Amino acid sequence: MQFTTLFLAIGSAAVVPQALAGCYTGGDIWGAERGYAEQAVDGLCNSANEGGFTQTSFVSGQTKAICAPLTGEKKVDLSIHWGGTGTIDLGDGDCNLRLKNEINGCEHGGDSTIDNWRFM
Repeated sequence: MQFTTLFLAIGSAAVVPQALAGCYTGGDIWGAERGYAEQAVDGLCNSANEGGFTQTSFVSGQTKAICAPLTGEKKVDLSIHWGGTGTIDLGDGDCNLRLKNEINGCEHGGDSTIDNWRFM
């Protein structure tokens, strides 16, 4: 398995709430690494942790991407994109929920857009 190009992200939407989702169909499956990916999300979606997704605000059009180690040579690339206007904070709970949805909802990972956020 190679998780070198497995992405989870958040995208943009209009004023009316929208949700778009899709699972990746290729690449490695999570298998035993699913739990490690969830643990990585726990740390990266904790605003107390330096360098995570929620430590600083998002500005319009910004994508934050982080590569997290899983086991051995395996890693996961996680991304969140704010497609709305202005500067906004993403709550730890929302970050955690949405990225874990991509991990647990798709064997190969996924990509969802909810309102103005895209999670990959």
